[in-house]
Amino acid sequence: MQITAQAHAELKKVLDGYNRQGAGIHIFSTHECCGPSIQMDIANQAVMNETVISLEGIEFYVTNDLLAKVEEVTIEFSSNGFRLAGLNKTSSGCC
Repeated sequence: MQITAQAHAELKKVLDGYNRQGAGIHIFSTHECCGPSIQMDIANQAVMNETVISLEGIEFYVTNDLLAKVEEVTIEFSSNGFRLAGLNKTSSGCC
């Protein structure tokens, strides 16, 4: 997993605004009608089924079932928000 300089700067701003020591970015999967979707959110700390990945001073708490999927991902940021570039999606569902 990698992160661009712009994505790093934006996530750093978000975490600094959250103002909780040890907080990081939780990366997890949800299942919707269009199939699985990978999400990011702020978390106070990692939980039992997560692996901590540290990138340039930011802690990412990745659920263990996603580790292989995000291994080659680059977190990017643009005017549309954050994006996980290089994510190999498998399509299923109604969308």
